[in-house]
Amino acid sequence: MSKVIIIAVGKLKDKSIILLLEEYVKRLGPYIKLEIKEIKDEGKLKESEKILNFIDENTFILDATGKNYTSEEFSEFLKKNQEKGDIKFIIGGPEGFTNEVRQKSKAISLSKMTFTHEMTRMLLLEQIYRAKMIEKGKPYHK
Repeated sequence: MSKVIIIAVGKLKDKSIILLLEEYVKRLGPYIKLEIKEIKDEGKLKESEKILNFIDENTFILDATGKNYTSEEFSEFLKKNQEKGDIKFIIGGPEGFTNEVRQKSKAISLSKMTFTHEMTRMLLLEQIYRAKMIEKGKPYHK
């Protein structure tokens, strides 16, 4: 089974979001192998140097300019890309991504709005869980 790897700039601080993330990680346990890697928040240039090391053909940055999906479309997207191997999602820091990172990766969007990195991590995990429930025909999605 391929992994879903989330690379996120910055540490989590909000305890309520941490609890929600822990709940989604637990819920996802039977359905995917999940790995979360944190990159130290130290400015766009240094973060980008580290991010570039993770980028391959199955890596997607989360960016408001990226492709939008419905939950059903995201479920298909996730399934299709997991068949290719490990899939990586990268959540940038407060300053966003450098042009180099944008040029070397594909972007998806959870919304045209901007969210904190903590909220983005939670929303991404919830949508991954929702995608898996859609794929399995479970009632969570309704």
